[in-house]
Amino acid sequence: MTDLADLLARAEAARADVPADSGASAVVAGIPCVSHPIDQPWATQAKAMGPVSASALDQATEWLDAHAATRGQWVVTTRTRYAAQPEFIRRGFRPWLELPALVLGSVARLAAAAPVAGLTVGAPDSAEEFLGVYGVELAPLVTPGVLASPTFHLLVGRVDGAAVACAQVRELAGTAYVSGVGVLPEWRDRGIGSAISAAAARYALGLQPRAVWLTAEPHRHRMYGRIGFRPVDTHVLLRPE
Repeated sequence: MTDLADLLARAEAARADVPADSGASAVVAGIPCVSHPIDQPWATQAKAMGPVSASALDQATEWLDAHAATRGQWVVTTRTRYAAQPEFIRRGFRPWLELPALVLGSVARLAAAAPVAGLTVGAPDSAEEFLGVYGVELAPLVTPGVLASPTFHLLVGRVDGAAVACAQVRELAGTAYVSGVGVLPEWRDRGIGSAISAAAARYALGLQPRAVWLTAEPHRHRMYGRIGFRPVDTHVLLRPE
């Protein structure tokens, strides 16, 4: 369990490495940092997935302030086991969002996931098709550089040829990370979220990674548990008070 959680922590840190047209990224004093041009705290992050020194943390947060769309609109991501480090506490950092990390542990459950009649899943025809579900405000995450990267795999779920759901798989540090799961409001509560998540997980398995994983708020765990995911760690997004 510890080795797996450590692997996911390394993969989380690797998320900071993005195509240049998607955002700025740098390793600052040993801490991977990323900033997308979106005015949300989660869009600008330092990935402090292990113990950090005061000096390294200060340098990383200076970088975040310099790159965030709005000064102070950023987070530091760490693991629960490190969230109470004195370096965080002394600077007034407190949990803003806790995201348990879940790993695919049962391929049998995934294989048994119920399909949704009429739903087909495949690559989007264009960025616009994907963003029609994902949200046009997230266009900086779906750039030509992302679409051209061999490590990003975008998926859409269609009914009668129209995109109603989306998901993304990204290859990170030997793992496959499932994210960006979304369903149009008028198509929710029909099992489509579970179906596109299962399709993304199956796609991820085909990449032959060491682990297929995702992060999700606790109210989503029942759905992910039904398709074979189980929690192994918790990643915490910290913000200063």
